Amino acid sequence: MYKLYWSPGGANMTPHAVLEDIGAPFELIKVDLDQGQQRDPRYLALNPHARVPTLIYDGDRVMYESAAISLFLTERHPEARLAPPPGDPDRGRFLQWMAHLTNTMQEALMHFWRPNFYIDDATHQPKFKQAGELRTGKHFSFIDQQLAESGPFLCGSMLYVCDYFAVMLARWTRTMAAPAHTLPHVNKLIRAVKERPGYARMLAAEGIEQAV
Repeated sequence: MYKLYWSPGGANMTPHAVLEDIGAPFELIKVDLDQGQQRDPRYLALNPHARVPTLIYDGDRVMYESAAISLFLTERHPEARLAPPPGDPDRGRFLQWMAHLTNTMQEALMHFWRPNFYIDDATHQPKFKQAGELRTGKHFSFIDQQLAESGPFLCGSMLYVCDYFAVMLARWTRTMAAPAHTLPHVNKLIRAVKERPGYARMLAAEGIEQAV
């Protein structure tokens, strides 16, 4: 039994979709960010960074960070085939994408969504937010080009959890002037991922939609 602490449309989307895919029993525990439940001492004891997701496994073991949880689950459940195993030709590129998506693209998106996390002076936050939007657009244009050259998925012909992660981040661009789904090859990737039963069940369970 797994327990996943989550918030609608948060970084929990990818590990939630993986849990839906692998078929292992799990429990969802909603964290109301608007009500500040992420700062409740009981939650901070699990995740001192006051963010989602947090995963509980093997009774009382705890881990956080979306990319780490996603990798952990795919390795625990290789039968789901959501990650290439060590030694597979796709392994290097897969790990590269997972690192790029969480270290570079997610960071740029955080600059857009949460400029107050980085700059206290509210007068400078709009410019910081704008810079995050510009960087995010460049990153997704790069992904669109990569998909055009060697797609339809990030690692080529096989869909992996890195594709879920990219599509999750694409949803986070929905309020930008040029959302990621307007890029043709990113749009095809989003459509393919949304057809996956686990991802579709995740969207329904979280009560959210994703534009294509």
